[in-house]
Amino acid sequence: MKNCIRLGILCLALGLSLNSNAQTKRTKYYEFGGGLGTMNMSNEIANSSNVNAILAEMAPSISIFAKYHVNDWFGIGFDVNYANLKAADQNHNNFNRGLSVRTSLLNSNAFTEIHFIRFGKYHLEDKWTVFIKGGVGVTGWNPELSFNKLIPEDIDVETNAYSGFSYFYGLGAKYRLAYQSILTFELRFSNSGGDTMDGFLETKEGVISTNDTYWGMLFSYSYAIF
Repeated sequence: MKNCIRLGILCLALGLSLNSNAQTKRTKYYEFGGGLGTMNMSNEIANSSNVNAILAEMAPSISIFAKYHVNDWFGIGFDVNYANLKAADQNHNNFNRGLSVRTSLLNSNAFTEIHFIRFGKYHLEDKWTVFIKGGVGVTGWNPELSFNKLIPEDIDVETNAYSGFSYFYGLGAKYRLAYQSILTFELRFSNSGGDTMDGFLETKEGVISTNDTYWGMLFSYSYAIF
């Protein structure tokens, strides 16, 4: 976790340092937008990756963001993401246990974005690019755990509001619809920074607690200001 946060801070610092370059002053631009996507979570309930489970628990998500591109290759930004997630034992490996959970999730990040093809104010011949991105932030959630049977003896119920220092990484592609209009598709994987998105902690001997994760895809539209 600490290494990922250090890597995110290093990438952000790299992007900021590029702003001192003379060419950057000519090629810098801003980008503002929002998008809709899907999100799933992985934890002690959602503990498998079969297609039927993913489709059954896929939740809509919404995102807004602002970016500052220091040149055609690098950018930094800030985003806010929201979703209502769900998972149930019946869709996964412990289908006889009878647990299910719903939680809202709010996440904000500072991030950096790196293009592999020049994309920005100039080079209009480049209608598209692919990119990678990563960042660090804060995630909050409030799980509501439900039981179809008796509460298992080897869990502690943790239904409350929680937050964690999170990080994410992702990749995607952009396409220029018009000079200042951009359509983006991205895939992203996030570590929540906590282990209570499923609403409980396992207490049986030998269990090692790991942070819950969430992941999904996003389609977004943005407007560039040169």
